[in-house]
Amino acid sequence: MSGGAGTSGGAGTSGAAGTSGAAGTSGGAGTSGTGGAAGAGFCGSNVPPGQACNAIANVGASVTPTCVAGTIPTGIGGTIADGTYTLTAQTYYGGACSTDPVTATLQIAGNCVQEVSTLPIPATVSTVTSVSGATITRTENCIHLGVDAGPVSLDSNTGETFTATAVTFTIFLKNSGTGSPNPDRVETYTKVGTL
Repeated sequence: MSGGAGTSGGAGTSGAAGTSGAAGTSGGAGTSGTGGAAGAGFCGSNVPPGQACNAIANVGASVTPTCVAGTIPTGIGGTIADGTYTLTAQTYYGGACSTDPVTATLQIAGNCVQEVSTLPIPATVSTVTSVSGATITRTENCIHLGVDAGPVSLDSNTGETFTATAVTFTIFLKNSGTGSPNPDRVETYTKVGTL
């Protein structure tokens, strides 16, 4: 999933490699390896600007966030299973929060996470992750927002933890004390399909 090329054959199916549309004997996608990226998404660096990070369909239903007092809990880790996930719960910690509906779909393949959301703002994101125990570190290599999204505040991406089961992925986004203006929140995604 890092470039849609090689053994995944993603570039060949898009018909973007070479003059015949075949991936060639090595399965490469030409010199840049981004010919099939519209379907597979970008988890590599040097993403071309001004375009969506992926072409994933947002198949999730809208979710109304909940707001609770108290301190955000900590994830306990687990094995993150590859697959397609949709957001099924979002909980904010520390007091008042927006209750505007949200939707999001993730595709997880190894350390590459592709995301698409349509509410509250349209966005696509490509992230490379690394896991140590219950801690997950995210490096966002591509963020593309809808034209009318306006300014947004990003999460800190530090000190985040997760809990994973065979069918769920929950991330604990702790922004307090990090300089990010976003509130602490927990997002749970439920697996709806395989890749």
